[in-house]
Amino acid sequence: MKIMLIIPPVSLEERYGKLKDAGTLYPPLGLAYIAAVAEKDGHEVRIVDSEAKGYSYVDIKKMIKQFKPGLVGMQTYCTNIQQCCKVAQMAKKIDKDTKVVLGGAQVTLFPAEYLKKKEIDFVVAGEGETAFSELISCLKDGKDLSLVGGIVWKKGKKTITNKKQELIHDLDSIPLPARHLFPMDSYHSSAQLRGRKTLNIMTSRGCPYRCAYCSGHINFGRSFRYFSTQHVIDEIKHMIKDFGIDGIQFYDETFTVNKKRVYELCDAMIANKIDLPWACFTRVNLVDEDLLRKMKGAGCYQIFFGIESGNQRLLDMIKKDITLEQARTAVKLCRKVGIESFCSFMLNLPSETVEESKKTVDFAMELDPDYVQFPITTPFPGTELYGLAKEHGSFITEDWSKFMSWDEVVFVSKDRSVDEIKLTVKKAYKRFYMRPTYAVRLIKRFSRLPPSKMLGLIKAGIKTTLL
Repeated sequence: MKIMLIIPPVSLEERYGKLKDAGTLYPPLGLAYIAAVAEKDGHEVRIVDSEAKGYSYVDIKKMIKQFKPGLVGMQTYCTNIQQCCKVAQMAKKIDKDTKVVLGGAQVTLFPAEYLKKKEIDFVVAGEGETAFSELISCLKDGKDLSLVGGIVWKKGKKTITNKKQELIHDLDSIPLPARHLFPMDSYHSSAQLRGRKTLNIMTSRGCPYRCAYCSGHINFGRSFRYFSTQHVIDEIKHMIKDFGIDGIQFYDETFTVNKKRVYELCDAMIANKIDLPWACFTRVNLVDEDLLRKMKGAGCYQIFFGIESGNQRLLDMIKKDITLEQARTAVKLCRKVGIESFCSFMLNLPSETVEESKKTVDFAMELDPDYVQFPITTPFPGTELYGLAKEHGSFITEDWSKFMSWDEVVFVSKDRSVDEIKLTVKKAYKRFYMRPTYAVRLIKRFSRLPPSKMLGLIKAGIKTTLL
């Protein structure tokens, strides 16, 4: 079967807002794994990444006509669902027999709603590899679709919800992501990654924590599962050999959940002479000095911490399960061992007052990490935060495409306004990044960046602090 996996048109400006010039674009690992499974099953797979290549709907239409896929698949978020439906309509108009499959958190939450659309045939709910493999096998061989776990589909006018698909416990059984199908020269890392040719890799799935704003559990559940150390090493070597990478971004939701595993992976990277700088995401309560020193020795140069607030009341409300003191300790330890800290603080959380927003910015200044970001809170559908937002304020739009940008206000708490929130964020960036002492620090870092990355960071800084 010919399978076309499509990323619909979404610009960096839509995704990052004023920070687009400092933004990152990596190949989407979810679709890369789906493509790998389909190839392994013997199907012909074509990837159309409109974000990376800047394709228009006209371009996509031409490619569908030329390739003539039997199935079109797309990964959905609340922010791109409208674009996905438009591509689906286009595919059906070209050939009504083309099957359209949607996956991702958005349709997993509301499968019946999207199956009401005549252009959508199937929804893959949750983790997708096994369900997608079974689905395309059934379609190819004309087998009984009711036997496929993890899909929701239409039979006449009736919506059928099949049994749930079990999570994949042996992650090593999944083939390596089909990166060779993607336009690899069209992706880029952020300015903070020093302009290196950096690719993303996942070494685990799932996160046991229950942060109110997170939707990661919708696809991957809360049980922590990981690829074997040897599998990860083999994948890194493959990326070095085939794509010439000189930097790694670990894309795990929480990289240091299992400290023993991190020690093993770091030791393996050192033993295999994988001398590449790398960054990861984790929590402030899941690092200690010994672990950080081991990570530093294996190449870690930056850790992203989602601290989210400088108010313990709000941290407790969003079930972050950290303390302000743990945040202080983590950033201090990173500085001590020589790892950059990149901290994120959400502003405009439900029920957050003007004074609490100021306390969050004050806390960011106190911590003084290497980088910060102050995204405006976006309560995504399906998260507990979405319910808290409805309880403590109001949405100014239900247009989910507006939920994409980091600097778009979609929700306001009581007694606050859009203009006041935007001004608060602007002042926060200006206060942190426009300090003379920080400017000196930044100039030293700029000297290590290629000109294009340096210019991108300068543009982002001007837009967030001056415009």
